[in-house]
Amino acid sequence: MDWKRLFRRGGEAWVRPEPPREVMLRAVAFVQSPVARPRPHGWANVESRIVFEPEHARRLEGIERFRHVIVVFYLDVAEGAPEKPEQLELAGGRRAGIFATRSQLRPNHLGVSAVELLGREGLALRVRGLDAIDRTPVLDVKPYLPEYDRKDG
Repeated sequence: MDWKRLFRRGGEAWVRPEPPREVMLRAVAFVQSPVARPRPHGWANVESRIVFEPEHARRLEGIERFRHVIVVFYLDVAEGAPEKPEQLELAGGRRAGIFATRSQLRPNHLGVSAVELLGREGLALRVRGLDAIDRTPVLDVKPYLPEYDRKDG
């Protein structure tokens, strides 16, 4: 694929290639957390570390300038769950489709959290509020940008 042409403004017409039905991702980092088992609540004050693989060191440059980051991670423990519900019964007896919940039992087991960035120590980011257990694979980290990420109402 001609990446320079793809991201050039204007000019030649671009035709989108067919999207893949399956994707393969690699962990860029792993969580170090005092929480060892999945739990539904109580993450707000949990401090953990996201430790990156050495080949991603230069990709971290400048991340410490942000107060918050968005972490995309793979809920690997949920992958082995025997039940893959389409809906869940919530507190109060109300039912909701799995996409209307924050449950780990999702078709692709992806977790996304906006967390407070406490600091960077070499290959590690110290964060607060990440709802991922110890040794969870991290797929991506992005800076939280209020102009794009914050939605009121």
